[in-house]
Amino acid sequence: MEEDYIKITPEMWRHCVSPGANSLDFLILLIEKSYTNYLNKQKNNLQFVTKSIVNPPFVVAVTGSVASGKSTLSKKLKLALQEKYGNDNVDLVSMDGFIMSNAELDDKGLMSQKGFPSSFKWDAIVNFLTEIKRRRPKVPYRLYSQTISDLVPDKIAYVKQPDILLVEGINLLQTYGKQKVLTDFIDFSIYLDADESLLESWFMDRFHQLLVVNANSPDNFFYRWVKMPTTEADRLAHQVWRDVNLKNLHEYILPSKERADLIVKKCRDHIMTDFYIKKY
Repeated sequence: MEEDYIKITPEMWRHCVSPGANSLDFLILLIEKSYTNYLNKQKNNLQFVTKSIVNPPFVVAVTGSVASGKSTLSKKLKLALQEKYGNDNVDLVSMDGFIMSNAELDDKGLMSQKGFPSSFKWDAIVNFLTEIKRRRPKVPYRLYSQTISDLVPDKIAYVKQPDILLVEGINLLQTYGKQKVLTDFIDFSIYLDADESLLESWFMDRFHQLLVVNANSPDNFFYRWVKMPTTEADRLAHQVWRDVNLKNLHEYILPSKERADLIVKKCRDHIMTDFYIKKY
């Protein structure tokens, strides 16, 4: 990785931002610079075109392991970019909305592979990103809830021609079968990297939060663990991490890391430390 990326340490990136700014500010600066470069490239490509053409949306991908903090970071980036470019010009979509429902996964015997490439509807992802790049007025997508660990029934949202679209999910830099490579649609990609011990710890933190949230929801996916002794629930959660999420990380997510334009190293408390910027 050292040959393909430039490492930016905290001592280095602090010189690039205002006094008192943090690693999030530096990340936003990198995205803004990439967006400016994108606009300049589009302008150069269209310099001989006489009619006015609106640029396709600038697509920023945030990816990494389960529990790496993709959703939280993406929401922060959305708010920061909206502050600069306007609320209607920046949107955020989770790729979780393109996973098969729990019922469909059960029917196909894929529940143990939830989150693996085989559990996603790749045709739908490609069609969605194609329509985004074509700047369609309203592009629909399904919503997924971490609280119920499933697609939200009969709930559809729309992307309405933003200038910048953030997409977050574990599969954005992966390839699957004969499908078109998703990176063809992505203009700037960010991979969140952390030690496996931290990722497991963050996974367990989220698991415990979901148990609290669903303590009085008998129909919820997590309620079965609510009624167990804590030690037994934790044992099963650690098993899910090892048998599903860690396997997914090793076999599919980690191999896609070096396709990222930017790798962000995280430490305890989800603090971003080092940044690795791709040289080419």
